[in-house]
Amino acid sequence: MSVGATSASDSVATDKPQISATPLAESLMLLAVLTVVQRLVGFLRGVLFCRWLSPEQLGQWDLLFGFLMLAGPLVVLGVPGTFGRYVEYYNQRQQLKTFLKRTGVVSLVLTILGCSVLIIWDRQAAMVLFNESTSYQTMVAAAITLASVVGFNYLVELFIGMRQMRVVSVLQFVNSLIFAIVGLGLIQFWAPTSMSVIISYGIACAATCILGAYFLTNKYRLLPPETEISTHREFWAKLAPFAAWMWIANLLSNLFLVIDRYMIVHFGGFTPEQAAAEVANYHSSRVVPWLMASVAGLVIGVLLPHLSADWEAGRRREVGESSNLIVKLGSLVFTGGGVMILLAAPWLFGVVFSGKYDGGLAVLPWTVASCAWSSIGGLTLLYLYCAEKAKLVSLLYAVGLTFNICLNFLLLPRLGLEGAVLATAVSNGITFCVGLSLCRRLGMEVDSATWMAVLLPLTLGFGLMIAAPIWIVCVWQAACGRSILSNNEKLKIAEGLGKLRNRYAGRNQPAPRGDAL
Repeated sequence: MSVGATSASDSVATDKPQISATPLAESLMLLAVLTVVQRLVGFLRGVLFCRWLSPEQLGQWDLLFGFLMLAGPLVVLGVPGTFGRYVEYYNQRQQLKTFLKRTGVVSLVLTILGCSVLIIWDRQAAMVLFNESTSYQTMVAAAITLASVVGFNYLVELFIGMRQMRVVSVLQFVNSLIFAIVGLGLIQFWAPTSMSVIISYGIACAATCILGAYFLTNKYRLLPPETEISTHREFWAKLAPFAAWMWIANLLSNLFLVIDRYMIVHFGGFTPEQAAAEVANYHSSRVVPWLMASVAGLVIGVLLPHLSADWEAGRRREVGESSNLIVKLGSLVFTGGGVMILLAAPWLFGVVFSGKYDGGLAVLPWTVASCAWSSIGGLTLLYLYCAEKAKLVSLLYAVGLTFNICLNFLLLPRLGLEGAVLATAVSNGITFCVGLSLCRRLGMEVDSATWMAVLLPLTLGFGLMIAAPIWIVCVWQAACGRSILSNNEKLKIAEGLGKLRNRYAGRNQPAPRGDAL
């Protein structure tokens, strides 16, 4: 190639539009702060919903919310799920405007069709959701809220693809805050029903859609004119296979999260009112434990870029060792969190929930065990993502979903709500084991202490008097012995804490003069 020649790739590299991404460190810090505040707002909102709504109305809202989380990605056929992979791809080729227009139009059309189906076949949808025909107004409100949820999810996925984590954090925080304020206000001053909650959630998503559209408009104006536009055939041939896999993954994961509630409604042998009350009991038992899953999601988001960097640098053995250590530490931390929840349970259900959910208190131990298994199992996904085996995540959810359905068929008619909770807990434990086995087959070093960590959350299901002493012994062994954490793993922990301390201490030191940075 001559000196004056310029390749197409060079042109892309030099002339590509620059989307101003939030720096990684700032993104993680802002995301952590707003996520913590958002979770606190969500926790207080959930507690007050349990306190101010009747069990039947709380159960109806739980079923509606599960439906919205399932239907949101479902109706748009996984198109927004492609943003994280392909936004930068089309941005590099100066075709981002075309990407936004085409995906936006398709998502809008699919949303209109999905919401229309929900309104036209409202009775059939109500039978699926509640096993009874509910009011037409409820299903219309659900359809309108679904449209708002799809729009909110579209914008969040888009800004994540643009690496605008500051915008994502603000949108999610504002959504949670508006939902809490409007929802609690409607319950107190209008009607303490599920209709108040679903309307408030629709308002929150619609408001954040307007805010997100404002941010997007500002970004869109900065994009340069497009130099080349791919045909629809080329465009969708590239996006459709990835969207299909994302659609399947979202369907399986969301079904895994909500299937036990719908099994209670349709196969528990309850009347619709009794089924809603049992779902409310289940919901009350998950309000606090589900915070552990939120923490696990935050940890995964923070650690994945660092582990991926090590993987790409060829340090795959170190990634396996770090993942193994993360699972063991996660087991100790989340089991300890479960012990604290069981310790506070009498006060939580007796005082905070006003004694309305004795059924939730009865199944709390296995709910805590289920959430602990789910949280720790989520940490195993780190190694699968680093190894670029994301398709195996869908396999994991398929395994868990299958076991959950089969165990619910077996246990729900015999044990009622306890059977549904036990089925979900066992399914989460099995999914965790299968995930760890897959990681081991892919090269992750899994020692005997890691398998002990798999079993540790099981003790939570047998109550505080059994779980607490076993957890204390395990923590003591981890700190003083070598049966859980090896000397090398303890050294890694000490080094990590030392680096963290030095990093924060270094922020207080003045920057050297003359440094370009």
